[in-house]
Amino acid sequence: MIQVDVFWAFGMGAVFAAAAHKQMTTTASIFINRYFVFTVCYLSLIFAPSGIYLLWQHTAWETMFFLDKQMHGLLPLVFAHTNVGLGVLGFYLTACLIRSDRLRFVPWMWTVPYTAMFSILTFGYNRFLYPGTEADWKSGVQYSIPWDFFHCEVFRVLIIMSVFVLPPLFYAAIKWPSDAGITKYEKSSMVCGALTAYLWCTLSVLGVFVALLYLGQLPDTWGLDRPAAFLIGQVLFGCPLFVPLLMIGAKKNEKMPMKKKKKKRN
Repeated sequence: MIQVDVFWAFGMGAVFAAAAHKQMTTTASIFINRYFVFTVCYLSLIFAPSGIYLLWQHTAWETMFFLDKQMHGLLPLVFAHTNVGLGVLGFYLTACLIRSDRLRFVPWMWTVPYTAMFSILTFGYNRFLYPGTEADWKSGVQYSIPWDFFHCEVFRVLIIMSVFVLPPLFYAAIKWPSDAGITKYEKSSMVCGALTAYLWCTLSVLGVFVALLYLGQLPDTWGLDRPAAFLIGQVLFGCPLFVPLLMIGAKKNEKMPMKKKKKKRN
C-alpha cells in the first residue's frame, strides 16, 4: 500500500544498515561496500517492482480505496522513486549513526517507521483487509473481515510476493551479524535495545490514540476495535522482525585478561 510503503522502505534500509553495524565501522565508505549494493539491488529489483505491480493490478486496494486507475501518472513515478530513495536514506542515516558510535539510536531508526507502517495497516484494518473491488467499496458492500480477505486474489498475490520479499531480509538480518562475529553480549544488547524501542513506539501510538479520543478528533466509526487491532498487529507483524534477531549465531563473550597481582615485598 502506498501509504505504508514509504515507511517500510525507510525501515528496511535501516534494518540492512543495522544488520551490518560491525562491518560499517570498518568500511572506507558508506556507499562503496557490498552491504549497500545488496540493499540497493533488493529495493530496486524486488521491493519497488512488487509495489508497482500492486498499484497497477490492484489500484484500489494498494491506495486503501482512496484512488483509482484515473490517478495522475506522477503518483506511480513518485511511488517507485520513494520505494528506493527512502530505503537508501534509511540505510545512510543509520550507517551515519553507527559510524559516529551512537548505537543507542540505531534501533529507533527501524522500529519507528515499522510502527508507523503497522499503525496505518491496523487502525485502517477495514481498508487493509477489504477483499472487494473499488465498486464494492463505493457501493458499501459488506464482507466478513478478515476471513473473506484470506480467500481473495490480493491475499494470494501477497503470499507469492512474500516468497521473494522476506528471505533477503531474513538473510541479511541473520547472516551479516553472524559473519561479523557478534558476541552473545552484543546480541543480547541489540535485542533488548530493539524491544525497548518497539515497546516505547507502541505505547506512544496508544497515547496519541487516547489523546485524540479525549479531544474528540477520531472518526465516529472508530471504537476500541482500532487499538485492539493495533496491538494484535504489533505482535503478529513484530514476529518477522524479532525472530531473525534471535536466530543470529553469536560467539561466546570474550573474557577480559586478568591482571596479575603484584607480590608484596616483605
